[in-house]
Amino acid sequence: MHKPRVLFVGRATLDVLYRLDRMPEEDTKAYARELQAAPGGPALNAAITHSLLGGKAMLVSAVGGGPWASPVRSRLRRHGVVLLDLARGTAYETPLCTVLACAANGTRTIVNPPISQVALRRLGDSWTAEAPSSWGRTPSVVLSDGFFMDETLALLTACKSAGAAICLDGGSWKPGTEDLAPLLTVAICSERFAIPRQDGGLGGDSDAVFAWFAAKGVPYVAITRGARSILASDHGRRFEVEVVKIAAIDTLGAGDVLHGAFCYHFALKPDFEAALRRGSEIATLSCQGLGAHGWAARLNRVATI
Repeated sequence: MHKPRVLFVGRATLDVLYRLDRMPEEDTKAYARELQAAPGGPALNAAITHSLLGGKAMLVSAVGGGPWASPVRSRLRRHGVVLLDLARGTAYETPLCTVLACAANGTRTIVNPPISQVALRRLGDSWTAEAPSSWGRTPSVVLSDGFFMDETLALLTACKSAGAAICLDGGSWKPGTEDLAPLLTVAICSERFAIPRQDGGLGGDSDAVFAWFAAKGVPYVAITRGARSILASDHGRRFEVEVVKIAAIDTLGAGDVLHGAFCYHFALKPDFEAALRRGSEIATLSCQGLGAHGWAARLNRVATI
């Protein structure tokens, strides 16, 4: 079996995760049950997932410098993920995010640092000019989490023109989503994803989200809903993917894992429903350990799900 090659475009962070028995009340102190610091971000987690499953991954992101860049770079090297750094040669510093994971119900709350104002480099519209020569032709699948659209839209457009399937990780609406939509082959969104309303705000139920992407010409769309079933549309044919009921330990990065696993299987064989079901199974597995990569120790189980 060949190694599927996927390009992941989007955010990279260092996440400090505290697992608590329950969320602390305001103006109190609490001790965590467990502490873990690990690289995170939707595109980074998806790239590492793809690599753990046996794929070849490249990440286009902003890592830069600062005290948190080294562990991010080290983890990417360990998993064989090639980094194309948008922040190379700038004062940009890797963001540090705080994650509070509640043991009582498996939910998580994320606190992000202020948005960096450092200007990043814009990639051109030539895959051969931007990618390392060892990567050869344009990969068959490209995932964007919606971050760094100004810097990467030209390259995403070039990948689409070269025949790549462009996949959106739609955790939420971000500036540039409307420009990216016409390029998409697949949109996998969370239930928090909202579309522009006529009054200028954001909103819309699942039917409105499906209709919006259909109007943009996107053939494959899915909406994840946490522990509830995934709603999906294949060229207008609606179906659901049931999510296995588990006692979740930590849901951090479960959506990112789903996207990485989906891309791996979609790159192997472009069967939307089959890849979505496989991605859901592996994302569920990821919720049974602490952190977005804790499931990796149970890779043998993944192969037999």
